[in-house]
Amino acid sequence: MKPVFILKFFAVNLLFLLIAYSSTYAQVCEWRLADANYSAADPDGAGPALGSVTFKLQIRTIAGSIPNVNVLATGFSYQSANAMIPATPGCAIVSNPANVSVSPAFAGGGFAYTTVNQCGSFNQAAGSQSFDRRAVGTLDGTAITLTTAWVDVFTVTLWTLHNTAPYGGYVMINSGSGGNPGEFTTYSVSDDLANEYPVNSVNYNVPLLLGPIVTPVLFTDYKVNCSDKGASISWSTASESNSDYFAIEKNTNGNWVVIDKVAAAGNSSASRSYQYLDLEGGTAQYRIKQVDKDGGFTYTAIRQTNCRSNAVGVVIYPVPANDVLNVAIRTDKAIRTELQVLDMTGRMVRRQAAVLNPGNNKVIINTAGLASGEYVIRSSDGTVKLNQQFTIAR
Repeated sequence: MKPVFILKFFAVNLLFLLIAYSSTYAQVCEWRLADANYSAADPDGAGPALGSVTFKLQIRTIAGSIPNVNVLATGFSYQSANAMIPATPGCAIVSNPANVSVSPAFAGGGFAYTTVNQCGSFNQAAGSQSFDRRAVGTLDGTAITLTTAWVDVFTVTLWTLHNTAPYGGYVMINSGSGGNPGEFTTYSVSDDLANEYPVNSVNYNVPLLLGPIVTPVLFTDYKVNCSDKGASISWSTASESNSDYFAIEKNTNGNWVVIDKVAAAGNSSASRSYQYLDLEGGTAQYRIKQVDKDGGFTYTAIRQTNCRSNAVGVVIYPVPANDVLNVAIRTDKAIRTELQVLDMTGRMVRRQAAVLNPGNNKVIINTAGLASGEYVIRSSDGTVKLNQQFTIAR
C-alpha cells in the first residue's frame, strides 16, 4: 500500500470519527426529581424522624436518542434540618444503599448505584431554598438507550423531621458537567465510548417539596391574546390557599423578566379572575409565577405571542371593573398627576396620586365599596389624556 493512500485512508476515517463524535456529543439530556410520596407514619419509633418520603430521579434526552449509556454520576441535594438518611445505611459511603432502589429499566441494563456518599457537606442556594447536604454516587451498567421519554433512574427514601410544613423540606439536583443551570462537574452522563453528554437540571430553580401534595392555587384558565393595545394576559383561579402574589414573566431574548406583580387573594374558595395588559407586546413568551406566602411557587404553562401595539397612551382594564381598576399609561417623560373617579352626578368618589416614569406605568385604583353603575375616570390636568367612562359590575 502506497504511503499517500495510507494517509488518505486514515484522514478519511479520522474525519468520520470526528463527525460521529461531534454529532453524539451535541446531544443534551435533562434530569429531574419527581413523584414525591409522603407518609406520616413514624419510621423509627422514639428516634428523630416523624415521617418518610420517597421521590424519583428521572432522565431523558431533549431531542433524539443516545444509545449505550453506561455511566451516570449523579445524586441529589437536601436540607439536613428537614430530612435525614434512614438509619440504614446512615451517613456512610456505601454501594447499593438500602434507601435507594434502582429502577427496573436501569436494573435491566445491569446498573448498580456504587460508592455513594449521601451526607456530603454542601452549601448552595437554589430557587428560594438553601441546601447543606448532597448525595454523590455512580450508576455503572452494561448499557441503556435514553430517549425523549422520561425514564426512572432510581427511587430514594428519606426520613422527614417534621409532621407539619415544611415536613421534609425540599430536594434539588444540580445540572451535570456542561449543563445548566447550577453545573456540578462531578455529575455526568457518558456512553461506552467515553463520550460525555451535558445534562440540564429541571429542579435547580424549582426544588421538589418533600411533603403532602397541597395545591395552593387551582388555575382554571390562562390565556394570552393580542389586542390593538398589546398583549392581554388573563388567568382565573377556582380556589386559593396561602397565596401571596402572581408575577407576570416575559421572555423576549432567552431571559425571563418579571414585568409586573399582581396581588393574590390569599385564601379564597370562590373563583377569581385576573388580567394584565402588556402595552409593549411584541414577539414574546409569557408565564405566570404563583408565589405562596411561605415562599413556595409554581408556574403556569408558557404562552407564545406576536402582538403588535398601536402605541396607545392610556388604557383601563378590566372592563367592567369590580374591586380594582388598572390604568396603564405610556409616557415619554416623568409626570406627577392625580387620577380621579367621578360618579354620574359629577361627585368625586376616588382619587389616586400617580408618579409616572418614562415608559409603561400601571396605576391601581381601589374601587371596592363603590356601587355598581357607570363612572368616569379622568386626570387632574391635561398632561395625561384621560377622560373615560367605565362600568363597575358586582
